[in-house]
Amino acid sequence: MKSLLINWKTTLAGIIGLVIQLGPVLYPTIITTQVANTITAIAVACGVIVAKDGNVTGGTTTQPSK
Repeated sequence: MKSLLINWKTTLAGIIGLVIQLGPVLYPTIITTQVANTITAIAVACGVIVAKDGNVTGGTTTQPSK
């Protein structure tokens, strides 16, 4: 649960993707499956772009010394 709060941008992108995918099920006349898939792909791509790799950038794992 702590990682959800730390990486809130990635979590938000995932939640947006999940909610948008429910659109065609709940409102099939308003949101088509193709539109929902496109919006989800964009949201997830943005989430991955802004994601912080926890074990590399600012994480607790130290880099091996040479």
